Amino acid sequence: MKCVRCGHDSKYPERPNRICPGCQKPFAFEPRANDPLTDTTFQKAIEAVSAGGKVRWGFEHLYYEIARKFRRKSRLLALFAIAVVFICILSAATVIIGKTFKFAAFLLPLAALFVFLAWKAKQAGTVGLSLADFNKLWSQWWIAHGEPKGLIVRASARGTPTPKRTFDSDIADYSFDRAVICDRARTADLLIANNFHFENNCAVLSVDGYPEPLFDTVRAMLKRNPKLHVFALHDSSPAGCRLAHRLRTNPEWFAGQGKVTDVGLRPSQAGAFHGLFMRAGATISAGAGISALEARWLSENTLELAVLRPEQVLKRLFAAMQRKDDEEEFDDDSFTYEQSDMESANDGFG
Repeated sequence: MKCVRCGHDSKYPERPNRICPGCQKPFAFEPRANDPLTDTTFQKAIEAVSAGGKVRWGFEHLYYEIARKFRRKSRLLALFAIAVVFICILSAATVIIGKTFKFAAFLLPLAALFVFLAWKAKQAGTVGLSLADFNKLWSQWWIAHGEPKGLIVRASARGTPTPKRTFDSDIADYSFDRAVICDRARTADLLIANNFHFENNCAVLSVDGYPEPLFDTVRAMLKRNPKLHVFALHDSSPAGCRLAHRLRTNPEWFAGQGKVTDVGLRPSQAGAFHGLFMRAGATISAGAGISALEARWLSENTLELAVLRPEQVLKRLFAAMQRKDDEEEFDDDSFTYEQSDMESANDGFG
């Protein structure tokens, strides 16, 4: 196993107590002790979500990056089940002609078991890595290596985030023609921590009142601009999929004012993220920005925007904001996070 610090490649007997024989520093993980991954795998996941150290990122992004490894294990299980079924069919054929009955009798229950497991994995579509298990992995990494660079850490639950820069104190004098409204504070954190608001001259808020010290002032400022263009960035969740409709129709937001474009995740885009869903537990009714088809999906699942790498979110949001008003219009469902955005997350990830 290779050390991510010094590059020394050691065999199991050479690293007692998880200590690298090259630099004498600890490993976070030991596959021989039933850890599900190595330090190299975890380090590659951090490099992926940080775009090689160029982008700040959140705990939730690393969670989904690691979860992709477990999703691929489920795919391998399904492929293995198919192979077993094929062997089972061949062995069953031998039973028909009266040969190797014992061999077939052994394979039939085994094949049934693996087919059932594969079917369950396909039906669920949910994340195969529990948050509790990830927290354990995260704790092991933290103890061995410390806090990773670029991690977004908020000072308090409803305090000001800790980006390199924040809004100036004379924000009320600004005039923004564009604003990004998020369905959760953590998404706003991602944009603010990466200075998206400064680089694109736009305001960034979340509907739950974040960033708290400036929320009322900034929203009041935005409401005074009749030419405002608002971009709704959200999870594929009931509240998220209703965000654009809420911003368009609620007098507390931008009813009758400017333009609102949905740039969040929708159920129609969920196919590329199968295996990374969260299970939902309430029946959702159509309306207020959610179609009947979407309501059925949302009654069973949700999908967080954090399944996308931060760099992809920033790039695609930037592209949407650069689109000219006189170009071909796109509605709530047409801003698409493509499968390549997610599949590319596997590049270099072992």
